Amino acid sequence: MRQVRPIRRGAMTLEASIVLPVMVFLLLGIVIGGMGVFRYQQVALLAREAAGYTSVRGTQYQQWTDKNSPTEKEIMDNAVLPMAVGMDATKISMQIEWINGVTGDAVAWDTAKKTPRSLNATSVAVTNNVRVRVNYVWSPGVLVPGSITLTSTSVIPMSF
Repeated sequence: MRQVRPIRRGAMTLEASIVLPVMVFLLLGIVIGGMGVFRYQQVALLAREAAGYTSVRGTQYQQWTDKNSPTEKEIMDNAVLPMAVGMDATKISMQIEWINGVTGDAVAWDTAKKTPRSLNATSVAVTNNVRVRVNYVWSPGVLVPGSITLTSTSVIPMSF
């Protein structure tokens, strides 16, 4: 005796039409999320590079090399933009501050004294710091409308 099976024509098509869009959406989300993490890591690298470049170019650098301490634009051109591979340079911004090690006051790099050390009340030398904040406006494009601002900050003691 033959067993009668229920007719299931189109069941696989229906299941695929439900599952496939969800899987494609998840796959695109993972790819775009990975690109976002990559861009954030790139922004963090740019902040570290700019801070390292800046920390060794204070007033003593100026005395030893007879070159002026670089401006924010020169730091952007010499330290940040060469490392910004694949990024839109017009969407990168940077702020550099010189931080007094004694008082903790932050001053814009272009107007700061740029000395690597300050003396506290007991005439003990305290190392000053450089704080660099890099922002990048990233547009994921496909699934996320608009743009996301990725920000990274690096603080490094001044060396010279």
